[in-house]
Order: sequence, then C-alpha cells, then structure tokens
Amino acid sequence: MHTAAAPQSLTDAQRERYRRNIDVVGMGEPGQLRLLGSTVLVVGAGGLGSPVITYLAAAGVGRLVIADGDVVETANLQRQVIHSGALVGVNKAISAAARVADLNPDVAVDVVPAMATARSLAELLPGVDLTIDCCDTYTAKFMVSDACAAAGAPLVWGSAVGVQGQVSVFGVATDDTRPVWLRDLFPSEPEPGSYPLATQIGVLGAVVSQVGSVMATEAIKLLAGFGRPLAGRLLVLDAAAGRWDLLPLRPGRR
Repeated sequence: MHTAAAPQSLTDAQRERYRRNIDVVGMGEPGQLRLLGSTVLVVGAGGLGSPVITYLAAAGVGRLVIADGDVVETANLQRQVIHSGALVGVNKAISAAARVADLNPDVAVDVVPAMATARSLAELLPGVDLTIDCCDTYTAKFMVSDACAAAGAPLVWGSAVGVQGQVSVFGVATDDTRPVWLRDLFPSEPEPGSYPLATQIGVLGAVVSQVGSVMATEAIKLLAGFGRPLAGRLLVLDAAAGRWDLLPLRPGRR
C-alpha cells in the first residue's frame, strides 16, 4: 500500500473540478490540497460504504483503501448504490474501486478483497490518515475500534438499521477530555443475535445514505482541518420521527 502524494498546488483542471469544495468556508485550496494528500481506509463497501466511498472520491481524497470480502448480491442493490446489477457476484471492494476510477481519476485505490482482521488492520493502519468503519456487525465494529485504539488512529464510526442510525468520531481528543472509543459507548460487546440486523428487520436505503453522508462529511472535516468533529458526541437519527438528536459521549472507566 502507498500513501497519497501531497500535491504542492492545484492544477487548473482540479480548481474547476473542486470549485464547490474550495468555496466552502474553512476549506479553500489549502483544505483541498490536504484532501488530495490524504489516505483513508474504508472497512466495508456495502450500505454505509457506498455513500462514504462515493463522496470521498468525489471530494478528491487522494487514496482510498477499500477492504471487503463480500460479493455483490441482488438484494444489496436497494441500498448499496455504489454497485450495479452488472457486477453481481463481483467482490464489493473491486466493484467499488471500479466506480471510483470512473468517478475521479485523481483518486488512487488500493483494494483489499477480504474481510478485515485484527492482523490486517494492524498492518494497514500505519499507512493511512483516517479509518472509517462501515461494517454491519458489532463483532467487526469492536475489532476495528480496538485496532484503531491500539494504534492511536482516528476513526469515523457509524451504524444504520431499520430507520435508525448513529454517527460519532472516535480517537480524537476534545478540549476537556481524552479520546472516546466504541467501548465507552458500549462497555460490553453485544453477543451476536442480541441486536437486530438489516437481514432481520430491514433497512431503508435512504437512511443508510443519510448516515453514510454524515460519516463522509466528518471525514472531510477531519482531513481538511476545519469545523468541529463529532468527537465526544453521538449523533442519533430516528428517521421515522424525522428527528436527529446530539448526545454527549464521555470516556468510561476501562
């Protein structure tokens, strides 16, 4: 794996492509250059990974490392909009990389066509600036969070099922507290079968897109260096009620 090469300046073509990014207060050309020089690991190229990968690629993140061992299935297409029906049966990381290549030639992609493991994460994390957890089981989510905590690597975290979603940023200290991790939100890892999955209660594709878009926004803010990240806070979506809530999140005793 190779980290993204940080450009010294934007080309005229890049100024045209990223004009709407550059015009955002706090971003400017310096922020866009930071995006182009960044490397992001996305663990999972499914429902959450689809908007995350698409928007990071469109925004000009210089290198994406996409890890997923699943293949595209017809039932995925209702929400995993980075994939197409023509690629059913293809590994999701490979399918997502094809979409990125079509979307933005500025973005390099490293494909990891296998499920992430504690060992593979330990090997990947030193070469990336940020990790984004787009997994769909808490076993995988705790593994990713624990690996990032051990490496001291920042993590954008999210979950979505049914009509509900959650987003937070872990591993980034706030002014008044040390970094928070997933084990501060859930002190005990839930047993498989003790929490609902999309395969059991469904999930609206639009809900997954909302949550993934917030995750992509948090990643862009962190990489470009502007705004206030969701560190020490948990953003909760109840789409059925048309409501977002912002809850404080503090380090626990671990």
